Order: sequence, then structure tokens, then C-alpha cells
Amino acid sequence: MKRIGLISPNISDEFLTDVYRILPPDITVEGRGLRVREFTDQEFARAEREFFGLVKELTEFPLDFLMLTGELFLSYKGPGSDRELLTAVGEVTPVPSSTVLTSVVDACRELGLKRVVMATPFPEDQDARLARFLEHDGIHVEAFRGLACENSRVIWGLPPESGLEVARPLLRDHPEVDGLYMPCNKWRITPVIEPLEQEFGKPVVTNTQAWIWTALKAMELNQPVEGYGRLLTRL
Repeated sequence: MKRIGLISPNISDEFLTDVYRILPPDITVEGRGLRVREFTDQEFARAEREFFGLVKELTEFPLDFLMLTGELFLSYKGPGSDRELLTAVGEVTPVPSSTVLTSVVDACRELGLKRVVMATPFPEDQDARLARFLEHDGIHVEAFRGLACENSRVIWGLPPESGLEVARPLLRDHPEVDGLYMPCNKWRITPVIEPLEQEFGKPVVTNTQAWIWTALKAMELNQPVEGYGRLLTRL
């Protein structure tokens, strides 16, 4: 039995149910939640002050991997801050770790995605910040479009089909891009990954899919996972 430690804004048992649909059955997740009420720098700064307490709490468990999610929390300090955070985490625990944004960048490189469109549930200012973060790591965001949700409670209530409504126009308007990125693990869009890939013939990278891919690779569990896009078939 393998155990993943997961730190994520506003984590819930419902959210973990979605994660367990993708993970192999012999993996458990020990989750801890950062409280982020609204997508503001003040809230992200407060969550940052709580962050290392949660890391230390999780080190009480025998972990095989530690994942830090929440694109907006990770990107609010600017491009490259994910690496600084991982360096600091490495001073607290020797457990192998990564962030979801590190995973997204690695996933795009694995799939050969240099130019993408980005469909999100976020407000425009947060989309722009996230695009700058990806640009810093060589992933050019040709265009983005969001649903302007101000918090994760609203996002969790969106149906999976909302992902199709945002992504399809972007892919139609920008047929030259290499693929699509869809952030936010509270946006329940894992069921639309394969339909979008089949419709447009381009890879799709999402939050939950990308970090699970990273975690499985790190734990040397190299059995391909079907049904959630090309990325998880490349284990």
C-alpha cells in the first residue's frame, strides 16, 4: 500500500472521491486543506502562513510522495516560486514532493505542448497571472477564457459540461495550438478530457490528472491509466 500526502486549498472527502476514481486501488491519500475563501492575495498570503504547519503534520505519516496543489495559491508569488517552495519543503521532509504547477509544466513537455490555450473557472486577473507563470517555464498560452468564479465553492458546483462550454470555442478559434490546459482540482472536468481529445485531436492537461501522473511516476507505478486522456497512458 502506497500513501500520498496531499495539501490542497479547501480539500474535502467529496474531492478525494474524484481522485480515487483515477488512482490505482492500492494507493491511499492523506489530505490536508489550506483555507482559501476567495481568490485574493490576502487569502493566499494567509494560506501560505498555514502551509508549513500542514507539511509538518503530514510528516507524522509514512508517506511515499507529497503533492502540493492549488494553481492560484502557487502562482500568486510569481513565476518560479514553485521551485522555491519545493526547496523549502525539502528542508522539512525528505519525502519526494512536487507541486501541481511543476506537474503541469512537466506534463506539457512530455506531450510536446509548447503553445496551448487555457480554459479555466477563474476570474481574468487570475488567468493572466497563471499564464505568465507558464510562460516563464516555456509554455506559451496563446489565449485563455474563464468563468469568473470568485471561490472554490462556486467552482465545485459547476457541472463537468461547463468545461466543454469554455474549451470548445478556444480550440476552434486557435486550431494551431498544440493542446489545452484546464486548471483547478475543484472543477470536476475529468470526464471531459477524453471527449475533448477525441473531438479536437489534441492533448488535454488538467490539474488532477497531471499531479496523479507525477505521483505515480515518482512512486514507479508505471501502469498506464485509461479513460483520462493521453497523459496517463504514458506511464
